[in-house]
Amino acid sequence: MPFMYELKLAAEEPSYTFVQRLVPAGSLVGTGQAVCTLTDGEMEFHVLAPRQGLVVEWFVEHGAVIENGDSLARIVCEGEQVAVADAVPQRLG
Repeated sequence: MPFMYELKLAAEEPSYTFVQRLVPAGSLVGTGQAVCTLTDGEMEFHVLAPRQGLVVEWFVEHGAVIENGDSLARIVCEGEQVAVADAVPQRLG
């Protein structure tokens, strides 16, 4: 049975600015796939999908400031419902 989760920025993370969606709503993503890009003003970071699924909705637009705990997107997954870890942006390069 499918379940839905919200891709959220981990609570211990600083503020970021949303730069780019790498996959549009309606796209399948794999576990660990980069789904968007954020910046802290000095470096850029990718946010990775913690689980495979279908991106059904984005909550943020280019230029939005993302605070810790904010939801970025909604993703539907197949299988039994499990806890999904919050996202920790990965530095590019």
